[in-house]
Amino acid sequence: MDSATEKQVLALKKFARNPELNKSVLKGVEFETLGKKEASELITRCYDQNTTKEIITGYRITYSQNYKVAEGKYRTVILTDEELDAVREAHRQHCQQILSECKGDYPTEPGNQQCVFHKRCDKIYTWIQLALDEKVRKERLAQKARFYSANELSE
Repeated sequence: MDSATEKQVLALKKFARNPELNKSVLKGVEFETLGKKEASELITRCYDQNTTKEIITGYRITYSQNYKVAEGKYRTVILTDEELDAVREAHRQHCQQILSECKGDYPTEPGNQQCVFHKRCDKIYTWIQLALDEKVRKERLAQKARFYSANELSE
C-alpha cells in the first residue's frame, strides 16, 4: 500500500481547518498513515460536502482602495462580491458589444476583428478601478459635513 502524497496530505489538512468537515468527513483520520486511494476518496468527499469556495481555493482576492479623510486620517473601501460581480457583468456586456461591432466592421477579416477588439476593449482592471473610485466618491459625500443656514438651525 502506497502512502498518501505530500500534496494529498496538505489538501486534507486545509479541509481539516473547516470545523464542519473536520467533525464529519475527517473525524479521527490520521493523515500520516493514509494510503493514496483512501486520501483520494477523502478529498473527493470533502469537495462534495464543502459549500464554500474560499476553503477549496485557499486564496481570495479583495479589491480595495485607501482614501484620505479629514485631519489626515485614512479609510479604506472594499468592493463586495456583489459589486464585483456587477462590474464583471457590465464589462462582459461591453466586450460582447465591441466584438459584435468589430465583426460587423470587418466581416471577412478575423485578424482585423481581433486586433481592433483588443485596441477598443478596456481591461477588467480599469472597470474595477472605476468602481472603486466611485465608491470612494460616494463615501466622501456621505461623510461630508453639510452646511446649515441660520434659518434651518432655528427651525
